[in-house]
Amino acid sequence: DGGTWLMVVFLALLWALPISQDIEEAATEERVMDHHLTESRNIPAEIVRLALRIRRIILPFMATAATLVLLVTDNISAKNIILNFLAITFVSEADNVLAVLILWTRQRELMEKAAKEAHDSEEFHDTQAAFFWARVQGIFCVTILLIALYFVEKVVTNCDGLWDFFAVQVTLYPLLIVVVGQAVYRGCAKVHQETTCARILSALIEFFRNFLAFFLGGTFVDVLRILYTRDQDFGEVAGDDLVYSIVCLLIIIGMETCKRRCCTRSQE
Repeated sequence: DGGTWLMVVFLALLWALPISQDIEEAATEERVMDHHLTESRNIPAEIVRLALRIRRIILPFMATAATLVLLVTDNISAKNIILNFLAITFVSEADNVLAVLILWTRQRELMEKAAKEAHDSEEFHDTQAAFFWARVQGIFCVTILLIALYFVEKVVTNCDGLWDFFAVQVTLYPLLIVVVGQAVYRGCAKVHQETTCARILSALIEFFRNFLAFFLGGTFVDVLRILYTRDQDFGEVAGDDLVYSIVCLLIIIGMETCKRRCCTRSQE
């Protein structure tokens, strides 16, 4: 009824706040890492970068799908709706809670010092992009949640189709829209007097790096499924995701090499 929908819309807007904050935190942490690792590439840093990309690109849509599953499979009542939204919000904030419990004061001071040094640099003078994409993606997740909640009974006719609906329509297609949009924005935005060639290569690197994070995340999820369900059918899917990850990684390495050569020629 109208009252239930009004409550869902209100709670969804509140639910978008921690998602937007998490996206913005991941983007800021990646920029801080880029500042301290300028012109250097190492495996631990790239692993952290992929983890941040998963947190920034994939987890918001996974949280949207998880919230939808709770809302669809539970009885519709004010108490259940509020508790379901709070449950997803609590889980999404688990990393920050654990950081407060585990990290020592000295470690937090070192992180704050590293972040302050990066914020004082010229690279952080333009913070509108991270703020803009975090809010856009948060509102986008709310829109997807409301649209999917409205059409789920019309699209899904049996329980077997529920997984495909959440995995494809709710997660994959919106993720593709965000990845393509960010790549286009990166190609159009001029940073530090970049050449056209460097901007195009940066946009393509952004695109394939996000897909690398997506396929690696999918491989990790498939491995967990195999360990949990003992279903070996997921092994083939995990193998395909791993192959796609390797292909994306090789493409990124090649484009990074071409970008460095392009920048070197422009400086000469």
